[in-house]
Amino acid sequence: MTELQLLETKHPDKAARAHFDELVGIDSQKEQLVEELHALLDPGLVTAWVKKHHPGGLALADKMAHRSPLVLLEGDVGCGKTALACAVGTPLAERMRERVTVLETPSNIRGTGLVGEVSARISAAFTQAKSRIGTGHGLLIIDEGDDLGTQRAQMQAHHEDRAGLNVLIKQIDLRQRAQTRLAVVLITSRADDLDAALMRRASLRLRFERPDKHARRQVFERLLEGISSTKRQVDELVELSDKRETPFSYSDLVVRVAGAAFRRALRENRPMSVEFLMDAVRHTAPSPLLAGASG
Repeated sequence: MTELQLLETKHPDKAARAHFDELVGIDSQKEQLVEELHALLDPGLVTAWVKKHHPGGLALADKMAHRSPLVLLEGDVGCGKTALACAVGTPLAERMRERVTVLETPSNIRGTGLVGEVSARISAAFTQAKSRIGTGHGLLIIDEGDDLGTQRAQMQAHHEDRAGLNVLIKQIDLRQRAQTRLAVVLITSRADDLDAALMRRASLRLRFERPDKHARRQVFERLLEGISSTKRQVDELVELSDKRETPFSYSDLVVRVAGAAFRRALRENRPMSVEFLMDAVRHTAPSPLLAGASG
């Protein structure tokens, strides 16, 4: 059995702050995620609020203070879920005025297929995360969560998968009962495949969509920083990017479209321009929608 290695990042971190700020078009998800994680990791936040506004007590606050430490980020690929999860530690640390340790599970979290390996590695991830944060605050990010949280009722669900899911749910429940300052951020592009028992435990579910016109305008305005452009040209870029049966994802625009325009500027040894971006939009096909993705 291969040893499990979690990727660790300490926050606040300058690079993470820059990445967080670069994520445009998902302001609502950014704010909601920071708020929820703050409440989950800082029990004193709710306690102080209740003392100030409800000195006689509030039953709802008691429930909120003991909710599951699981947050679910769901939606199509290339829409900012993983990028946000990996960068959110810095604005969270800044708001809490505390250090936050972010730990990411590896892509081979399932292991090599040995009997009992999935369950053992899930347990190891939580044990390692708890050990690394010590008495501090931490986030455990589980990407491609559908690999671990597939519905137990599905016919193709193998015994090992069901056992791994049971362990995942148990570990989340243990964190809730122990009130450890560790929140779990589970990311999935296939929310419909997740087990209902796991979904019920999510204290917050954030949906990520491909960018609409307003969001695409924000992306283009960010890409055009330092480049001479007019409002009319930006309007044209937004309209050009809308004339597709399949919409562009954020990564399509930021990586593929902008990348094509940048490579052309380098190849022709000319300044980057709006025209290069327009041409790249015309000749770049959006990535296909993920079959079976929720929504």
